[in-house]
Amino acid sequence: MAKSIYAFRVDSSDAIGYGHLMRCLTLATELKKNSIESCFISANLDFNSQSKIIEMGHESHILPYFKNQAFDLKEDAKETKLMLERMNVEWLIVDHYAIDIYWESELKETSKHIMVIDDLANRSHHCEVLLDQNLGKKESHYKHLVPNSCKILTGLSYALIRDEFLEIRDESLKHRKNGFLKNILISLGGSDPDNFSSKILEKLFSCNLSRDKNITIIMNSNSEYLDEIKSQLKQMPHRNNLFVDVNNMGDILKNQDIVIGAVGVSAWERCCLGIPAISLVIASNQKPGAKALHLSGASIVIDQEFSDGHCLESALEYFIDPQNLKSASNLASNLVDGLGTKRVVNFIT
Repeated sequence: MAKSIYAFRVDSSDAIGYGHLMRCLTLATELKKNSIESCFISANLDFNSQSKIIEMGHESHILPYFKNQAFDLKEDAKETKLMLERMNVEWLIVDHYAIDIYWESELKETSKHIMVIDDLANRSHHCEVLLDQNLGKKESHYKHLVPNSCKILTGLSYALIRDEFLEIRDESLKHRKNGFLKNILISLGGSDPDNFSSKILEKLFSCNLSRDKNITIIMNSNSEYLDEIKSQLKQMPHRNNLFVDVNNMGDILKNQDIVIGAVGVSAWERCCLGIPAISLVIASNQKPGAKALHLSGASIVIDQEFSDGHCLESALEYFIDPQNLKSASNLASNLVDGLGTKRVVNFIT
């Protein structure tokens, strides 16, 4: 019999974001260290994402039906089943908001086990393991949505953090001890389709931010606003850097004093490194985690519902105080120890 593999069903795009794919790649990379091979099954995947999967040593398969139509649950189940029947699948790992108990039930005979990665707790699942790595999520959120025998893993102790962050955690935490705010990173993930980066730069330009601050922006080359950002940076009175398509995120992050970024997978990476943040909610599904993050004190989340009236300017002013910056750093690092990926892999292997 062919060697058993772990199969991931995950999509990524500008519209749905890249966080699903990145956390699955994190899990697959840790599995690879345990001599376990992985393959990725996708319907919606751009060329760069597929190349990244292959470069990291995993197989990538594209479902043919999606080329001519939108996501279709029944068709997706049918095509995925045909693909997986040719493989010896130990675990089928699903990270997809549009997939539910129907799809999983149709696929149950194609693998020995099914694991679901979710954030929403809004639909039923047929699985043996369910993972929700978000702050504030509890077993009770999913108990009525999965079989009684399902093991539910929730919270930041299971956060899927890449090794590159764990390896520099101590170095980054040491950097926080001075408590001075000098280096500011703007990182909105993916291609930033709503151009939040530009709006943040406008705010920084117009506020009284001292000129001794260094501003860094991270973007993808497929962003339609890249040229606009370059033009804005030329007008900024502060020293600045623009990094495009980075593959050394940890090295860039460890030298930052604060990050202005999205609430999502990257928020937990920042916490692992003890980096305080000013966070933006850029998708409705991020609301519960964003509120919990704000209440934790590790980040000021700018959102009308729970931000205590904070705007970007007032949040920056708060973090200019060294004591506030150091306090937020300590709170962040205590939330995420960086060992979540290893815990998940130990559990499913």
